[in-house]
Amino acid sequence: ERFRGLPGLRRSTMTAAEAKFFADGNTHRTVLYDALQGAKAEYGGQLNFSAYRQGRDRQYLGVNGKNYYAKPWGNDSSNVQAVLNGPAYWKRVYYRENIGARFAMEDAEAAQRKAQAEAAEAMASGMQPPPSGGMRRTQSDTALTKISPDPALVKDSYAHIKDNMKPFVEKQGKPRIRAMGAGERFTFFNTLGQKYHMKAGGKNLSWDVSKETHRSSKNEMNWILSNYFRTDSQAIINGAGGEGV
Repeated sequence: ERFRGLPGLRRSTMTAAEAKFFADGNTHRTVLYDALQGAKAEYGGQLNFSAYRQGRDRQYLGVNGKNYYAKPWGNDSSNVQAVLNGPAYWKRVYYRENIGARFAMEDAEAAQRKAQAEAAEAMASGMQPPPSGGMRRTQSDTALTKISPDPALVKDSYAHIKDNMKPFVEKQGKPRIRAMGAGERFTFFNTLGQKYHMKAGGKNLSWDVSKETHRSSKNEMNWILSNYFRTDSQAIINGAGGEGV
């Protein structure tokens, strides 16, 4: 059987290294797509995906494998970003992952896997499996039992900062487009119309431009259409960029 898209290559000729190469390539191609879908599900049309990816970077979060440093490490750029590009830095902080919730989720998943393994072992040996939600106790167990926190209830230590920064993150740097009405589409005059207005000598000057005969340039058309394909397009349509921060 030949591989689709690879003429002349048969399944029997693929080595283990080649199979790993293609499997890893497929993983790298899809990881960004999966991250985008998860981010959209969490933040909807307000998503700034670049800041989201920076806020979930392991070096920025201080996570290296199973070790948690609680501070940036490696080639993290957050310190330089805080000095050279403050707005982007605070957007990164806003999208920062709740590390406590992640650890609680990992602990809950590990406990579940352990309970399932013990239940399978007990059934294989003919013993009564432990009750659901608990594990067998040994004579050396103390009377106290550690209770794992619910990941959904783990408080985010950055919650107050994120609440304060939310209006800034959702509005700063977005195109200054007023909110669109129902069924209204983007045009030059409701997106780039300010090109024909200027302030000089304390006066607002404008040109009497014919809307009926106006023709946009190729670059202007590309920019107007690009607003439909942003990850935060819903916020743009609702006029987030046209509001004061």
